[in-house]
Amino acid sequence: MRSKLPFWFGFAVALTATLVQAQMIRPPAFMGGIPGMAQFQSIQMQRHQARTLLYREALEELRKNPAAADVRECSAGQIPRAGECLARPEPVATVVSTPAPSAPASGPPPAPVATAAGKPAPGIEAPAAVVPLAALPALAAPVGRRFAILVGNNAYTAPIPALETPIDDVSAIAKVLHTRFGFETRIIENAGKAKLIEALNNVAAQARPEDAVLLMYAGHGYLMEDIKMGYWIPVDASVKTAQGWISNSDISKLLAAIRAHQLILISDSCYSGSLTKEQKVAQAKEIRAEEILKQRSVLVFSSGADEPVSDEGKEGHSIFAWNLIKTLQSTGRLTAGAQIWSVVSKGVTKEYPQQPQYGAVVSAGHIEGGDFLFQTQK
Repeated sequence: MRSKLPFWFGFAVALTATLVQAQMIRPPAFMGGIPGMAQFQSIQMQRHQARTLLYREALEELRKNPAAADVRECSAGQIPRAGECLARPEPVATVVSTPAPSAPASGPPPAPVATAAGKPAPGIEAPAAVVPLAALPALAAPVGRRFAILVGNNAYTAPIPALETPIDDVSAIAKVLHTRFGFETRIIENAGKAKLIEALNNVAAQARPEDAVLLMYAGHGYLMEDIKMGYWIPVDASVKTAQGWISNSDISKLLAAIRAHQLILISDSCYSGSLTKEQKVAQAKEIRAEEILKQRSVLVFSSGADEPVSDEGKEGHSIFAWNLIKTLQSTGRLTAGAQIWSVVSKGVTKEYPQQPQYGAVVSAGHIEGGDFLFQTQK
């Protein structure tokens, strides 16, 4: 799960609380300064033991039945409803070379995904019209619509500790995506498992190969080390059963079902780095946009590797989200996702011993050499 406290807070927790209490309360800041690596490793071990104790019943269920959290795939021709099944992947056709459009792509935008209150999230403007890559007329496969679905989960029920920053994080990131990059943005607050899967199924039903899709999840996560399987923990999840969890396996299937050639998932949760391990993506010296847009790119950008990540940072955002917001606000006109990751990673590791990861999901159709392109409107 995300760590509710920065690590110097956690050291005080480790000295003053039991293992379970260590992740449930907010003590005063550690007065002796930031602990060294040996102290930090000790803290992380105690936090790991606390999480294992907290989720012990759900973990035991998974050991007996590794598929306990899995969602069945929809049958052929079945329309997914209310997250009851996973959309089935369809073949992704090669995008035919065409001149860059001079007007927004036709067709209705994605169906709105309301926030918990049924209203747009604070600070998010009305969705922008589709902004084509008209500034790059030589592109062989111009991007059609650009839209983003962002999930922020704060309101967990005890004994799973609530989080403070995810909704503010995704709201601020959505605003940057809209104003600088022309994304149509939709925010989901405090999503349970069915609501989250339903939203991704909707994206799969609406996305076209020429579209660019960005997904983001900010909330709790868990890595089951003995089977190397990571999970998202939705707000309606239980510590007694894993049936309300979402496995990396199902996340990969959901990504595979989204036909967009440009697809990226940003995951700001503990142990989310396990999603990036299929294939690492290095920062290229030169962006060959024409070549990238001809093929399918499925990327995952995680806030950490196989370790807890911080829920607190700067200006009301997690350390990862704060660095991502600042980086997106200052990018050049055309920036590859690997470049964004490089800048964010350096900023995060200066302040907290978590390692943001960037990788491709080959099982979801990624073709080597691809990347996600961020292009500003101006």
